[in-house]
Amino acid sequence: MKRLCLLPFFALLAVVGMRAPAQQLALHDGDRVAFYGDSITAQRFYTRYMEDFILTRYPALHVAFFNAGVPGDRVSGGYTGDVTLRLQRDLFPLQPTVVTIMLGMNDGYYVPYDPKYQAIYEDGYRKLLASIQSTLPQARITLISPTPYDETTHGTDFPQYNQVITRYAAFVKDLAASSHLPFSDFNQAIASLDSAGLAKDPSLAALLVPDRIHPSEAAHWVMAATLARTCGVSPIVSSVRLDATELAPIATENSQVSALTQTEGKLTWTELDHALPLPLDLENGMVLFVLGISDLADMDREMLSVDHLPAPRYSLMIDGRTIASFSREQLAAGVNLALYPTPMEGQARDVDGIENERTRLDDAHFILAIEDPVPADAAAATKVIAEKDAALQEKQRKTAQPVAHRFELVPE
Repeated sequence: MKRLCLLPFFALLAVVGMRAPAQQLALHDGDRVAFYGDSITAQRFYTRYMEDFILTRYPALHVAFFNAGVPGDRVSGGYTGDVTLRLQRDLFPLQPTVVTIMLGMNDGYYVPYDPKYQAIYEDGYRKLLASIQSTLPQARITLISPTPYDETTHGTDFPQYNQVITRYAAFVKDLAASSHLPFSDFNQAIASLDSAGLAKDPSLAALLVPDRIHPSEAAHWVMAATLARTCGVSPIVSSVRLDATELAPIATENSQVSALTQTEGKLTWTELDHALPLPLDLENGMVLFVLGISDLADMDREMLSVDHLPAPRYSLMIDGRTIASFSREQLAAGVNLALYPTPMEGQARDVDGIENERTRLDDAHFILAIEDPVPADAAAATKVIAEKDAALQEKQRKTAQPVAHRFELVPE
């Protein structure tokens, strides 16, 4: 799959896509966010990407994130303890100010619909929610629907099980509405992704949820974007519109432009964006596939528009490196630089690289302190892990701070 032949198409999608009305960010400086769930949460993909959203979009904001996902978990708990133990050990000590709950995949016991199991799920979910609200009365809670069990792209091991999950997702949506809580619809997001993928390329669609239960790493970007929308994350990295004849910015959003000059048809300027694009792996075929069949790019808009360019085509260079070639018409309409390998994208990838290191530490903590048998010296080991994680968080925040770049549009 070739990247350069697809990116102009993605850029066009980002230009013509509808933008949702502005929404206030639901996260605040000093927030502590805990993700409570089963193995889909314990995959540490949508949770990691949500942290990437905040780190790159709001680099001055200090928010701590914690993963409280356990493989196989249900509303009643699982192999590491019942729900009471799970909450007392894995959630309440974190003192989160924000909690997300995503459970349901395991609560139907992988059999066709049985009203007995649905009743257990609904009753257990309400008790779980009540316990969190009672112990953490100030915490803001978001309910997340369980992702689908994929029976559409490559067969099924458990016939009719997605009907069960669809019912559970509807219950979670209704519970959120009746409880006046935010709701993030991962079920619809992944179901739509599967459907679009099947129409586009059935062989790649089968890789979106490869084991029918756990969404792929690329699909988790769509889940993170869905949660980011629920939390009011701005879709705008930056937006700059220039006029090549006036040599002045017409409009800027979340960006500063200076030293705009034109010499022998070459337009140059310095740009300091106040955010970074998402650290999407633009070399990864599945990421490109997901970009092409979803609205993920709409949540990653780093727009550059230039009016009244005289030459028919230009090379864009940033910090002396050629990024891409654009026609005058493309630049007038606007191009989404978040979908190109820019220095800003590279910086965001560095931020995510540190996040990936922290994810491995989180995995080590789970193995040492939660999974049986817990060694006698687990407390000492987890203290070392916590210290290392704190150092990585500080490094991560420093790495996320945007820097100015030199832009050039050179006639071809």
